[in-house]
Amino acid sequence: MMCDCATKYMMNVKVYMVKKNNEVARGLASDVVCTLVEPIYGQDRGGRTVKTDNFFTSIDLANQLNNKKLTLVGTMKQKKKKREIPQEFKPARQRDENSSIFGFTNDLTLVSYVPKKNKSVVLLSSLHHDSAICSDSGKPEITEIYNKTKCAVDMMDQMCARYTVQRATRIWTMTVSYGMINIAAVNALVIYAHNMLQDQPEKKIKKKDFLLRIANDLVTPFSTQRYSLSSLPRNLKTAIVLCGFVSYSEENTMQDPEDYEAISR
Repeated sequence: MMCDCATKYMMNVKVYMVKKNNEVARGLASDVVCTLVEPIYGQDRGGRTVKTDNFFTSIDLANQLNNKKLTLVGTMKQKKKKREIPQEFKPARQRDENSSIFGFTNDLTLVSYVPKKNKSVVLLSSLHHDSAICSDSGKPEITEIYNKTKCAVDMMDQMCARYTVQRATRIWTMTVSYGMINIAAVNALVIYAHNMLQDQPEKKIKKKDFLLRIANDLVTPFSTQRYSLSSLPRNLKTAIVLCGFVSYSEENTMQDPEDYEAISR
């Protein structure tokens, strides 16, 4: 999944497939990222930077994105990337806490930061080409930028999970459909909030209220159409009126008061 760091808007997504053409996929991480970033190829308006976690980040991926006029910042797995990470960049007892080691090539920068004793975090960047350290935190600038912008996908997952349509199922197509509905609802909220912020900066809307409005707008046309059926039982017509899908003024045949009381109970 690719999300915008500022708005958390989901821009592209790809379903994870273990096998492709009945064969186990190879080089999956780089292929997934390159597929997801296709909509922003060559769009260097002020600089487009892709943030990835340690499952996706590699030197090969950084070079591929460079060819597409995109830069990369991401963490690297120190165990699986043995050939790409020098031994000096890995955890060692003799390294001081909050110390950093930098490595450079023509297009890439590798940094190893020690947040605490006997532990290190390795990041790869094609955006940075110096050994800048933030004066406030003492951390490398690469680490600071990554920490500030790494949570877009996690935030999208969190917003989808809070009010979800997901139901227990063993059918993977249903799982994908539930996920698409959740993502579509969050994306709609992001667009609505952005437009509303321009027109009414002081006004805010809660996600729950927004989703209820969406649900009501989607259900109302079908409820109104069903209400017009002459064969529809009286109790269902009463329920449609009580739920507010049809106003009392639009109701052709009013029910008895006891019918409304029964439905309410």
